[in-house]
Amino acid sequence: MHWFESQLLALNKLADKYVVSQKKPAANIVKSSADMRESRGQFIEAVQALVDNVSKVKGIAACTAYHDGLILAHSKQALNIDAFGAAVQESLHAAQQSAEMLNLGDIEQIVIVGTTNKVAMLSVGPLMLCIACPKHINLASALRQDI
Repeated sequence: MHWFESQLLALNKLADKYVVSQKKPAANIVKSSADMRESRGQFIEAVQALVDNVSKVKGIAACTAYHDGLILAHSKQALNIDAFGAAVQESLHAAQQSAEMLNLGDIEQIVIVGTTNKVAMLSVGPLMLCIACPKHINLASALRQDI
């Protein structure tokens, strides 16, 4: 397993932990609230670390993470993050409708390829990780590189 896959696995575990913390019975509201804040903080830190690491990969122009179209984390190089968010939200909505009609299951990945650049949107737990790069870059190969 290479670094990107291991980070995705760790991030999914933190996302699951956060979801579980939200569903805990509130017998002790102070402890439940503290646990939820801690697990949310760990998840958000891991998301930002993943975004930072992906943006260091040779050939990657920018990386962002969105939840329901709202920015959660972004690399310093990310330009037009609001446009990214809008594209993510619209693309995800269209893909979900198509997936339902075609019986594809949950959306895992969306790739938009333009004449010069492309954007890959990967479903990671409750968020969409967006990676922008030149069209000629093979993202699978690039993300296997050590950073």
